[in-house]
Amino acid sequence: MQGKSFFMSRFISRSGEWQCRYPGLGSAWQNAQSLSGGRQVVAATADANGIRCVFFSSLGSLLDFSASWAELESARTWWHFTIRWNFWLMSDEDTLVALRAAGYDPADRTIASPGTPVNRRCERSFEMFLDHSEALFRRDPGFLMSRADLCDRIQHADAAS
Repeated sequence: MQGKSFFMSRFISRSGEWQCRYPGLGSAWQNAQSLSGGRQVVAATADANGIRCVFFSSLGSLLDFSASWAELESARTWWHFTIRWNFWLMSDEDTLVALRAAGYDPADRTIASPGTPVNRRCERSFEMFLDHSEALFRRDPGFLMSRADLCDRIQHADAAS
């Protein structure tokens, strides 16, 4: 399987509960002043064998994805696009080392270490990383400004009606 179809067949679409749980990560693309600079966010952890990441898409969906490095070789074109197009939040330096060792190096990235190792195969460990990353985005002035703008718009709309 190649490219986009490989990813689409492997994504786990997350529930609306996850969307409500991670509004900072999910809405970062809407604000050029956010930590992501207005780009879609990919939160990832990786090791020598592969990667797990969640894509917070501008369409409002959360797509959870895991693959081995060997599997990603067959989807190289789409994966390169994903690496370049999105802002990458990585769980630790080891994730960046693993990505680079596999031949990938996201240009727009930051480390958002939760302070404990993140196991890509452990749901709880990965969710703790996402919770930590969400807290970073919620403290970001860009997120606070976008929420304030939204509240202002709602108040103006209420006043006008």
